[in-house]
Amino acid sequence: MKFVGLTPEIFWSLLGGMALIVALLYMLKLRRRRVTVPFSPIWARVMASRETRTLWNRLKRLLSLLVQIVFLALIISAIADPKPEDERLEGRNVVLLIDTSASMAAIDVSGGVDRLDIGRQRARDVLGTLGPLDNVMLVTMDGQLRPVTPFVKESAILGQQIADLKTTATPADIGQALRFVRDAVRGKKEAELHVFSDGAFSEDFLEAAEVLPTQVKVKHHRTGESGANVAVTAFNARRYIKNLQDYELYAEVRSYFEREVEVELQLYADNNLAEIKKLTIPPNGTAKQFFPDQGFSGKRLEARVKLVTADARDVFSADDSAYAVLPRTRDAHVALVTTGNLYLRAPFHAHPNVTIETIEPDAWTPELTAKADIVVFDRFAPKILPKQGNFMFIAPQGENSPWPVKGEVAGPVISSVSKKHPLARWLALKDTNIASAFKVETTKDDEIVATATGTPILIARRDDNRSMIALTFDITRSDLPLRVALPVLVLNAVDWFLAGDQSLVPTYKTGEAWTIPVSRDAEGAVIVDPSGKEHPVPVYEGKAIYYGQNTGFHTVRAGEDEFLLAANLADPKESNILPPEELDLGPRTLNVDSASVVQLHRDYWMYLIFGAIALLLLEWLSYNRRWTV
Repeated sequence: MKFVGLTPEIFWSLLGGMALIVALLYMLKLRRRRVTVPFSPIWARVMASRETRTLWNRLKRLLSLLVQIVFLALIISAIADPKPEDERLEGRNVVLLIDTSASMAAIDVSGGVDRLDIGRQRARDVLGTLGPLDNVMLVTMDGQLRPVTPFVKESAILGQQIADLKTTATPADIGQALRFVRDAVRGKKEAELHVFSDGAFSEDFLEAAEVLPTQVKVKHHRTGESGANVAVTAFNARRYIKNLQDYELYAEVRSYFEREVEVELQLYADNNLAEIKKLTIPPNGTAKQFFPDQGFSGKRLEARVKLVTADARDVFSADDSAYAVLPRTRDAHVALVTTGNLYLRAPFHAHPNVTIETIEPDAWTPELTAKADIVVFDRFAPKILPKQGNFMFIAPQGENSPWPVKGEVAGPVISSVSKKHPLARWLALKDTNIASAFKVETTKDDEIVATATGTPILIARRDDNRSMIALTFDITRSDLPLRVALPVLVLNAVDWFLAGDQSLVPTYKTGEAWTIPVSRDAEGAVIVDPSGKEHPVPVYEGKAIYYGQNTGFHTVRAGEDEFLLAANLADPKESNILPPEELDLGPRTLNVDSASVVQLHRDYWMYLIFGAIALLLLEWLSYNRRWTV
């Protein structure tokens, strides 16, 4: 037993001093009062019995002294606040990190509805081990980190908070979570982290845990049992360059079973079943499926995977469907600043969603193209280039060129093309005959798409508010207009400028901030999620920014523009739901067991006070019954 209210030296000094004072008080001689009695025989009888009672009186006085000393000892001990030797005097700082990512919706667990339900139960068990000195913080983790509470001592209030937790359709970001825990426990002693998760992020945990201070104790409460799952991990649609009315679909299905399984891949268009493919997937394997030459009247596409192996069970349904939308056609207004270059006009006329306005170079002013989506300068560089917009330069020259001209190359032969760049998709330029090309000076912001023995031929540049393309030769002095490469280049340029790659519509991934191209005139946008809830979002320079956490079709409204986009989980790590036996911390040990952290804090001083009161009552009873008087 140890004292936390007084030091042992002060305790014994105080007790000894007070006991000495009480003893001195008892040693004072009792002064008797003289009483004159009229009858001497009565006084003689009293004097006769005095000798027989002297020993008992002395004993009664010693007993009273002992009671007073014990009473003092009890009071001083209560002030000293005794505690057991093994009891902690400082509380723990406990962080409950509950995984609410998509994989926690798996229904492979016994004793609960899903994995999150097991996590809730075990979190409540840990709450039951907390003492009055402990602080606890509740944090949830999925694609975003959400501190539900700060550090609080009233752990009872967390019960309802835990009960209200729900899973999202986003993967877990363990790195962000552990960085937050590091900051939350900085400077705090007795820090503990309890992770309630299936550990779908186990591959990234070791590296992420490096940020935690070494004194932080960690416990992983495992919530899953099985890894049985099949998932659609990729799904998209793109249009054909040769036929803008037909599309090609691509789907990827992955199995996480340890044996071969059979599945059905079902394709839906506007919620109507369009096609079924039966696939056999090897253990932990992937099957890829193309649907060529598809013509749909609808816009909403969905791929669903269904497990047909009789004795197999898919325990995770959130990744059984994937969504895509057909590429939307967007009208674009092109201002063509040229002098009678019919070769350049023709490819733009071939684009079904482009309207053209032709302007003579001498008549050009920035105001004339203020509403143009794309401005093409043919063998002309304006003195004043607007600070915002999309600009294409054909043979840029003169002192106003964004690419200063340093010379000219005769008969350049195109030697390399960056096939990964969107401008080079389906583009064949190597056999192009060119009379001459300008040598231009490039910057670090330029992407060289095509070169002729080191001379840039096709350049792309994006800066703060402008997108620009430069073709460094005069197309009228080449055979490019006679090749299919020119309309292909124009189509790619329009798609690149409008930032939409309209031939291949990207599906958005949940758990990320989406950058959605909208009209530059839009001051704001509204996104309607699959549940019908509206989310106002900001628009900056023609981009709407939105954090996506729901799979399915979303409607985007920006100004007069309205269109669909599709969102998918599309995360092979999150679909790999087999829980690890324990998280790998390298040299660190998962050294906290929730069953061993119970600390009962008892205030023994109260019992001492009750004992002192009981002693006083006993003394009163002895006095009242005339036992000690």
